[in-house]
Amino acid sequence: LKSWGRKLFSKELRELIDWKIEAVWKHRVESKIVSIFDRTGLLPSKPHDIEEVMSNANNIFVNEDLHSEISVSSGVAATAMFHDFSGIVNISPFACLIGRVIEGLITPWARDKQYPVMSVEIDGNILPPNIINSLEIFMLNVLRFRNNPEATELVEKEGHERITFSRQIVKN
Repeated sequence: LKSWGRKLFSKELRELIDWKIEAVWKHRVESKIVSIFDRTGLLPSKPHDIEEVMSNANNIFVNEDLHSEISVSSGVAATAMFHDFSGIVNISPFACLIGRVIEGLITPWARDKQYPVMSVEIDGNILPPNIINSLEIFMLNVLRFRNNPEATELVEKEGHERITFSRQIVKN
């Protein structure tokens, strides 16, 4: 409702311009990082189409009136699995209500479809051995999910390479 003269010097316009500059800068940094990792082949594709993500969230998990982080995260998980991802790890802060709600939505759906799924709550400390073991089992389930290797391929053999949790290949 302000006149054009006042709008040009308003706090809201300055904040909008600052936000636009910040968005351009963040997109530039992101594109640089993506171009670096893209050369390695370690960067997976990710679901980009927000319409598809929200459609999956609305059809599978939550009502469209409940658009929030919960619907976006669950929609991204479903969309990723529909686009040839091999598992879902829900990582959230310790005792985070939103993380637990997402876990409650994704886990039953993924288990019904026999998708590998795991939830981890992080408190900032080093992960305990039971979580590390669970992650290693999850990785085996992911390897089995799409590739269907024979059981002998998943057993560590003397003199062969093995994949460790840190994704480094170690010679025995």
